[in-house]
Amino acid sequence: MSHFYVKPEDIKENTFTISSEQAHYISTVRRFKSEDEIMIFDGIGNSYKAKIISINRNIIIGNILSSSYKMPKIIVKLYTSIPKGDRFEWLIEKCAEIGVSEIVPINTKRSVKICFSRNKLDRYVKISIAASSQCGRNDIMKINEPIDFKTACKKAVSEKYSMNILSWEGESKVSLNNLLVKSTFYGTNAFIGPEGGFENEEVDFAKSLNIQTITLGDNILRVETAAIVTSILVLNSLEIIK
Repeated sequence: MSHFYVKPEDIKENTFTISSEQAHYISTVRRFKSEDEIMIFDGIGNSYKAKIISINRNIIIGNILSSSYKMPKIIVKLYTSIPKGDRFEWLIEKCAEIGVSEIVPINTKRSVKICFSRNKLDRYVKISIAASSQCGRNDIMKINEPIDFKTACKKAVSEKYSMNILSWEGESKVSLNNLLVKSTFYGTNAFIGPEGGFENEEVDFAKSLNIQTITLGDNILRVETAAIVTSILVLNSLEIIK
């Protein structure tokens, strides 16, 4: 059954309202009609089975039939450099589908300094929402504005119950599996570097804060590939352990 995002403030008691662009899509593109049942979610863990009462291209009103609640058990926050071109949009979509909780873009010494316009950030949020709709998530992966690498490191280590890891081609001994087998954490902050890799000074700074460097194997991976591989390994392993 189709799964559509509705803002929490538009779900009141046993009714919901969908307006503007989303209403046009549901009524005109998807051709839903009055009395049809749909699934909606509010992005903060709640999913609802609902029935459309009235519908047109501008507004949809309906009733809530039943509800359920589900949020991710494992929190993965991805501190990642931004890949070139439209590959960042692909990264957002796929990370949202596999269950990453949050993306924090980072500016490093070997990456072009990035700042998001309001329109660009809004577009990234829409991609995350669309991915949740497609894969059936009840929550929405958060997209942050970019911050510099050292600020990101300090932010990550301030979270007491998360393991902090940094993928680095200079690490050959410690793999993610080595750490996760003994993990008592319920979340992970994972750092992914730019195409040229982290500079040694950045790695040393991360290590000084007890951020653990890890290897993802012998091959050099693209930013988005490393991000997906790391996220899947963490989510799979921590889910099994817990």
